[in-house]
Amino acid sequence: MIDLHCHILPGIDDGPATVEGSLELAAHAAAGGIRTVVATPHVNDRYGLGADDIEPVVADLRRAIEDSGLELELLGGAEIAVSRLLDLDDSALDRLALGNGRCLLVEAPLQPVVGDIESLVSQLMARGHGVLLAHPERSPPFQREPDRLVSMVEDGALCSITAGAVEGRFGGSVQRFAFDLLGRGLVHNVATDAHDASRRSPDLTTWIDAAEGRVPTALARWLTLEAPTAILSGEALPAVPAPVVRPAKRRRRWPWPSSRQG
Repeated sequence: MIDLHCHILPGIDDGPATVEGSLELAAHAAAGGIRTVVATPHVNDRYGLGADDIEPVVADLRRAIEDSGLELELLGGAEIAVSRLLDLDDSALDRLALGNGRCLLVEAPLQPVVGDIESLVSQLMARGHGVLLAHPERSPPFQREPDRLVSMVEDGALCSITAGAVEGRFGGSVQRFAFDLLGRGLVHNVATDAHDASRRSPDLTTWIDAAEGRVPTALARWLTLEAPTAILSGEALPAVPAPVVRPAKRRRRWPWPSSRQG
């Protein structure tokens, strides 16, 4: 499996503080069947990172992983905040692309109010960059107006949801929206968005168990191996295996009196 979204680099953002913590995360990923991890530290206003900051840390951690004997390939990348997209020229963006390819991991806004992300994404794609939206299932603007996400996907953007969201780690409403996106064919990758080896771990297997009966095995493989392979290589995505996700069963709502009623 391939993990396209992982905060594995030490001491650079909100991932592990030390190399030892990064190696623990790497060992957990390898033990769970992940063979390639793309390091995607935050490129946002909080950390002020750029390619010059990220690339040497990737190289150092890659050597540490090789020295440890882990069977894990480490590639470079970044999770780019919408607020930084206007600050970065094409050469800077190329250095922040996933695996040094052409696809950028763009962070779906986690705040309720956001500007015209559609225009920014459209401009990036017009300039030749691919766009993979990170955790759109957790984004209030998309939860409130899913047609905005549909429009971007129709224009060529891709979506990567978080494995923990499928498991319900971010709450029931996020989980339901994640399954809704899967059912509507709007998901092109499932990644870990891991930050450590335990609380937000690099696991790409437990979400499959949580989605048993709703995400076929062939689709799970497509989301964690075949599609990310194509994304890293810059090739067109392979055909999505059918069937996709079965609709979620709706729980019956009983007409209990509201607590506001007398």
